[in-house]
Amino acid sequence: MNAGAKRFTKVAIGHALRRSGLWKRSLRMRAERKAVIILTYHRVIEKWDRTLDYSQPGMVVTASTFDRHIAFLKKHFEIVTLDALRENECTAGRTTRPRCVVTFDDGWRDNYDLAFPILRRHDIPATIYLATDFIGTNRVSIQTELVYLLTNANLAALSDVRAPRVYPGPVHRQLKRLARLGGAVSAQDLDPLIEAMQVAYGDPVLLREFVHSLASAAGLPTPLAPSRPFFLDWDQVRTMAAAGIEIGSHTCSHRMMTRLPEDRARDELIRSKTEIERRIGRRVNHFAFPHDDANGPLVVAAAEAGYRTACVGRDLAGQEPSAIRCLRRLGMNEAVSGDGRSFDEARLRQWLFRAPTEPACRGAEPGATSSPRDVRR
Repeated sequence: MNAGAKRFTKVAIGHALRRSGLWKRSLRMRAERKAVIILTYHRVIEKWDRTLDYSQPGMVVTASTFDRHIAFLKKHFEIVTLDALRENECTAGRTTRPRCVVTFDDGWRDNYDLAFPILRRHDIPATIYLATDFIGTNRVSIQTELVYLLTNANLAALSDVRAPRVYPGPVHRQLKRLARLGGAVSAQDLDPLIEAMQVAYGDPVLLREFVHSLASAAGLPTPLAPSRPFFLDWDQVRTMAAAGIEIGSHTCSHRMMTRLPEDRARDELIRSKTEIERRIGRRVNHFAFPHDDANGPLVVAAAEAGYRTACVGRDLAGQEPSAIRCLRRLGMNEAVSGDGRSFDEARLRQWLFRAPTEPACRGAEPGATSSPRDVRR
């Protein structure tokens, strides 16, 4: 099925959900079960253009679209923080609307510049998970460097710089595909290549080394990307926390924790939590694994570090200790409700309909955890 057919199908399903009453029925059933849906955003940008401010399309939503998302969510859901959810999850009375938690990953500066004013205008809370090594610095994420490199380099020349025997096969094929497009490519064109690079190199350190070698071959100076802060500073974090935005941890380095040695993974869990608590003067109860990539031993380590919830990408039922609650989320970006030029509520309704639902009364008070095991897969 091509992209146009997929868009048509999603819109048709969204309209059918409303006309049939199935949308209202699903909301009512979720409310009766005191169910919760948890949404993940990353970046909020001003406009939809060729570079998307050097981000992958799946990581961004424009400010105007985010405003409409929040208005829609406010109409159909009770939006709460994770702390509020934990405090009254098993004692709250009957409600006519299901609960929803809005989260952001990484700690991008536009969360303060663009998302925060929208949240305040709608009087809506949110949770922001910080990768602490990036906060208050001029560091640039590897994805930002990749998009900057690939939208500024001569891709035809890059694809011939190294033989396929040096490039991983999927990476070389994607480079050749982009070179055939000719002219300037957009961030949307680059998505398959970036995904291929991330799979081929896995560890962000190795990927960054490869990207910088490509930059050198392309004659671009490093570090790549415009010299401006992409991430929050601690004053901005404190301002948002004081206004009711919940702050959680997303590790220090944003490395995939299933690929780290046990001692490094535990250090990331503890050090990031300690740093945030020292900076904002409040306890940090919530953790999100980078890329939601986790396993049972890592969840145990998160519980032992003092977290009460952890966002994971798959069902780990039976693998988490009683002290912590595992949460699954639904990714949010521009494409779930439009194409950067238009907004379609039917598409948004269809997307939210498929959100994983978390029961409100699961997990209990901090207690004994299972014995620690190796956190590597």
